Amino acid sequence: MNETQKKNAQKVFIIAASALLIVYIIYQAYMIIYDPVGTELAYEYTIEDTIDTNVFVARDESYIINTKEGSIIPAVEDGSRVAKDQEVAHVFKDPDAADNFTKLRSLEEQIDRYEKLAKQDDNYIFNVADLDRYIDEEAITLVNMIDKRNFALLDLEVNDFRNQVVTKQIATGSNFDFESRLASYKAQYESLSTKSTRHRNVISTASGYYINGTDGFETVVDFENVKKISVDDIRAALDAKPVAVPEGSIGKVVTDFTWYFLCVVEMKNIPGLGVGKTITVNLPFSAVSSVKATVAAINENRETGEAALVLACNLMNSDIALLRQESAELVIASHTGLKIPTDALRVDEDGNKGVYVLSGNIAKFKKVNIVYSTDDFVLSHADEGASGYVTLYDNIITEGKELYDGKVVK
Repeated sequence: MNETQKKNAQKVFIIAASALLIVYIIYQAYMIIYDPVGTELAYEYTIEDTIDTNVFVARDESYIINTKEGSIIPAVEDGSRVAKDQEVAHVFKDPDAADNFTKLRSLEEQIDRYEKLAKQDDNYIFNVADLDRYIDEEAITLVNMIDKRNFALLDLEVNDFRNQVVTKQIATGSNFDFESRLASYKAQYESLSTKSTRHRNVISTASGYYINGTDGFETVVDFENVKKISVDDIRAALDAKPVAVPEGSIGKVVTDFTWYFLCVVEMKNIPGLGVGKTITVNLPFSAVSSVKATVAAINENRETGEAALVLACNLMNSDIALLRQESAELVIASHTGLKIPTDALRVDEDGNKGVYVLSGNIAKFKKVNIVYSTDDFVLSHADEGASGYVTLYDNIITEGKELYDGKVVK
């Protein structure tokens, strides 16, 4: 390389170095002038402590025995309350009489339905927007019931849906001839009522909840000692197979209005859970969906660290009446508060834990009261009226340099 080339190379190097120096100076000045921050809104969040388990449903059940021959038609709905000596089923020796009885009962329901709708036509002023919302809700309910194969109450929901549609027709001035429809149903009823519906009745020998059917699990658990049940006894119930029921059994009466979920849990998974506390039992594969139950007993097996958990409930309907061996999710506890990223937490000069929030372009320190924490976020909940704490929709600063109370953020 000759002298001229050396000089040219030196010039290029000096120019490049000068350019890099200028870029560096500009960058440093920019970082001093511009102080970027990242923010996140504080919003309410709920997290649940859950346990997946299997439950056995124990009820105090008494068989209803029928000694009469013929077709059986229930007289009351599944899961409804009955009194001692109340009719719970009808027995028809003649199939035609059973058919006539069923048709008459259906006609009675239709006549009652249209008489009620006719009264609405005379006496009610309707909000069409509300009716549209009710119709949409009923349609969604029907789809969900069919999707979950929940057919027990499907007829009732179908009738509710029809009623809402007819009510909208009334509200929008559509011509709906109630009188001719009612006259038709009443004429059919009068004609059919002359035919035989002869039957004999089956009565309940006790008061309680009526269940139309048996499953062979009625005697698996000793109900009188259910609160003393052991871990091994619950496992045996969950593994049990149905057994033969007494001849002539057509249903049963749950004679104690309180029934129980029985399950096995690990003691380490239920800290703070005690007798008398109410929890939620989710039943994802059942039409029941979820129910509230109260802890009736926790019988610990110290050798295994497990416990027989006994949960009491007194709700009953046609879907609950079908529960027996189920998959369940127990919601042991829930925690609600304002969700705050862990990275946003700071400690002020007084030792208070909190975060900086952006108010306009001013950074302001606000305290947090942590009620639940994870690696990624905490939940903060302050008593109503407490001052100086993070509140709903505060703009929390998650990224920022050298933050302090009152700092102007550009």
